[in-house]
Amino acid sequence: MSRLLSLLSLILFLPAVAPSQDAPAGEKAKAVAGRPTILVVVGAEGAEEYGEKFRAAAAEWKAAAEVGEATYLEIGLDPKATDDQAQLEARLGELAADQTAGPLWLILIGHGTFDGRVAKFNVRGPDFSDTDLAGWLKPFSRPLAVVNAASASGSFIKTLAAPKRVVITATKTASEVFYARFGEYFAQAIGGREEADLDNDDQVSLLEAFLFSADQVAAFYEKDGRLATEHALLDDTGDGFGTRPDAFEGIRATMVAKEGADPDGEFAHQFVLVPNAVERRLTAAQRERRDELERQVKSLVRKRQELGDDTYYARIEPLLVEIARIYDTVKDPEPKPGTDAKPAEPKKETPPPPASAPAAKDGKSS
Repeated sequence: MSRLLSLLSLILFLPAVAPSQDAPAGEKAKAVAGRPTILVVVGAEGAEEYGEKFRAAAAEWKAAAEVGEATYLEIGLDPKATDDQAQLEARLGELAADQTAGPLWLILIGHGTFDGRVAKFNVRGPDFSDTDLAGWLKPFSRPLAVVNAASASGSFIKTLAAPKRVVITATKTASEVFYARFGEYFAQAIGGREEADLDNDDQVSLLEAFLFSADQVAAFYEKDGRLATEHALLDDTGDGFGTRPDAFEGIRATMVAKEGADPDGEFAHQFVLVPNAVERRLTAAQRERRDELERQVKSLVRKRQELGDDTYYARIEPLLVEIARIYDTVKDPEPKPGTDAKPAEPKKETPPPPASAPAAKDGKSS
């Protein structure tokens, strides 16, 4: 319900936007209907201190997947395996065959390298490049999120960008080759960390985890008195530019790559691993329809000035009514017998002040 309140506040206060189970290796896993499949790839550690960090991050993802009733798969932690690239390619081939499943989240935890020409993710056996991964993901039509939390990951944004896809990288270019801390904070946030819940809806989306993690990275370097060597990017419009965290106010992008471009972040905000109580009571079909309606609403908000108020309200009203009807089917859980407990009221958000989103002067990926 708080999502509906968010849309209403968006309409009222932002009239326009200018130029957003752990499965054994080798076995196929069937995803819970409508819920994500989480595929975590843990890269070669290089040194034990990094191995500990990588395993801790993978454990955070596994725990969040269990709470969120998602299918959890991992590559890179089986001591008997020697060629993780081949295993990943095979696993993605299996997952691509099931296009009826929920969204796929591909999480890369490890080190990256860049030789001046090609950026790669380090694994046991041959490493793989952004181009390799793009080829393996080409058959996918289901919603897909790729989080490359490694150093030298920036080029993955442009190479992997596509419709119905979220791509997040720990660095803005392949040249940022020092160890990236972004993935540590991201893993801590995605399970529902309260500080990462920026819109106060009792769940943490991919967008919120991205913004929270980037903020934590910046705070780390500032506290340590060092220049930051990693700058995260997010792309979910398929244009391949990527948007910086500082281009957002709250969860709304205030800068875009060029005039007329859609802002990044809206699609990423619909990816949630551990849903709140209301979301859990929606069916997969209801969530999918609600998400599509929300995207239509936000598109109309951006076009309000060119449409004019009469056309704008005529088009947006039926969308809001349908969203409200979807939520109206969700019943609050009954209090336990012998208690006077009442269902929790949805959190109300403080509407933001009027704002516009000027085009970023230097492009949104710089």
